Amino acid sequence: MKVAMIGWEYPPFKVGGLGTHCYGLTRSLADRGVSIDFYMPKTNRDSITSDKPNLVIKPVGETTVFPYDHPDDKALEGQFFEAVYKYNDLCVQKIQGDYDLIHCHDWLTMKAGVLLKEKMGVPLVVTVHSTEYDRSAWLFPNEWFINIEREGMEKADRIITVSHFTKRILVERYGINPDKIRVVHNAVYPIGEGEKQRIVLFLGRLTIQKGPEFFLKAAKKVLEKEDCRFVIAGDGDMLPRLINQAIKLGISNKVIFTGLLTEDEVKHIYRISSVYVMPSVSEPFGITALEAISAGTPTIVSKTTGVSEAFHNCLKVDFWDVDEMANKIIALLRYDPLRRTLANEAKREIKLFTWDRVADKTLSVYREVA
Repeated sequence: MKVAMIGWEYPPFKVGGLGTHCYGLTRSLADRGVSIDFYMPKTNRDSITSDKPNLVIKPVGETTVFPYDHPDDKALEGQFFEAVYKYNDLCVQKIQGDYDLIHCHDWLTMKAGVLLKEKMGVPLVVTVHSTEYDRSAWLFPNEWFINIEREGMEKADRIITVSHFTKRILVERYGINPDKIRVVHNAVYPIGEGEKQRIVLFLGRLTIQKGPEFFLKAAKKVLEKEDCRFVIAGDGDMLPRLINQAIKLGISNKVIFTGLLTEDEVKHIYRISSVYVMPSVSEPFGITALEAISAGTPTIVSKTTGVSEAFHNCLKVDFWDVDEMANKIIALLRYDPLRRTLANEAKREIKLFTWDRVADKTLSVYREVA
């Protein structure tokens, strides 16, 4: 089977879970004999190569737009939209060959997927990693994005979502037929443990979707009872506001803002943290939770995440309930048996979340349509 897969990022050129997913999926599919040409924008770094015979990375055009960018200007024009249109047009022009199907990821590549399906006469599979409702935290979602997503999903022969949480959004908000949606939960490459310190970690884009302001409110309550450090790792448009929030709460001496971290730095902070918190307002899955768990770090996730439905050995809380979030953080910091039990059980469960499993389920979807 030969697949043209269209993405937007691929390690080391990545900023989030979309790149992680594409990396793990393509490599495991290649191990199963699937021939994959992975199309992505050119980068200003060295070209990305693959050590898998069945996997070829094919750069198309060049862009400075990142997969989770969201323009501040509500006018549907300018560099952001031009970059997306240009990349999709270039994909339609340059992707040729004897493919059994097209597989594209998220709204950024859906237009190319739809046009290539019509041009080449092959089935289209779409993976939805996030929706405009998630990215906007359900606050003023942009109809331009929603319309692109709806058209792509309506034209797709099969849709893969990373959670039942996301599947419900597609059915209820986009009117998509549930019969053509398949749920395939994400996976993780294990990180390994380090020597734990009294660090409570948030790692992710600093946007309203990820809920970092709730993390800081909980931090204030925890620091009234426990001595520890809170680390906010990542960058985003909320950074100045979060720094000011920490100052106003009187906890700036106990909160560290790291900015963007390298891959090695990310692994290190996972390994030494005692608690990981993912307080997302709306999260289709949340690979970072699995990464933290694989580093032996007990994890707290909000109930409005995909990982909360898929993974059992973590603590769950409503993102807005900062009192309960603080209580759970304090319990994990204070009670060694609880922390050890949760970490040990989670390490056993994490072994089920492999990219080979994701590839097997994705291949089953391919076989339904190709």
